[in-house]
Amino acid sequence: MIELNIQDEIAYLNLKPEDRFNILNTSTIKEIIAKIKVLIDSPVKVIRIFGEGGSFAVGANIRTMLGYSGYDAKGFSRLGNRLFNLLQELPQVVIAEIDGFCMGGGVDFAASADFRFATKKSKFAHPGSKLGIITGFGGTQRIPRLMKFSYYQEFFITGDLYDAKFLYEGGFLLKIFEDKATMRSFVDEFVKKIINKNRVHIYYLKQMVNKGR
Repeated sequence: MIELNIQDEIAYLNLKPEDRFNILNTSTIKEIIAKIKVLIDSPVKVIRIFGEGGSFAVGANIRTMLGYSGYDAKGFSRLGNRLFNLLQELPQVVIAEIDGFCMGGGVDFAASADFRFATKKSKFAHPGSKLGIITGFGGTQRIPRLMKFSYYQEFFITGDLYDAKFLYEGGFLLKIFEDKATMRSFVDEFVKKIINKNRVHIYYLKQMVNKGR
């Protein structure tokens, strides 16, 4: 379930799990794309993305993917990249606020945001190497543009679970916090520094910065 709330120049996109975790399956990705498209021509300047239920997002359901044909797998990969490319091309600044598990395609999702923050209890992994697969969501391209070489090399090749401190030291996270309330409070103030700028200026500045990544 995806909730979208708009308050003046800020949009809040909240992922609520139907089961235990926020799984990026086909229907969820399509729903996120649909809700984000509503914002493209709106006065919104910042999109804040949250995940509830102990996870930000945990990527695709492996059991479901095992039943995919080659054609289905390619289509699913394209759908995920469609979402992540959209986030990077938006005129709005996108902020991922992570509290809990961020796994596989969920890491690719967060990598597509302009800024990433997390609580200290958050856990990260790209477990593909342990499963004999490589992410089809473009994470092997996006994440190395954000992280230091030795960190993303270890992150991808081991497939192990890492804490927020590792992702912060590696350059993936801008800042980490003791708890969710502290993180939200900090981002409230951080966002004020963005929304006082002209919307067109924000868009072109974002595009120029992204081209340099």
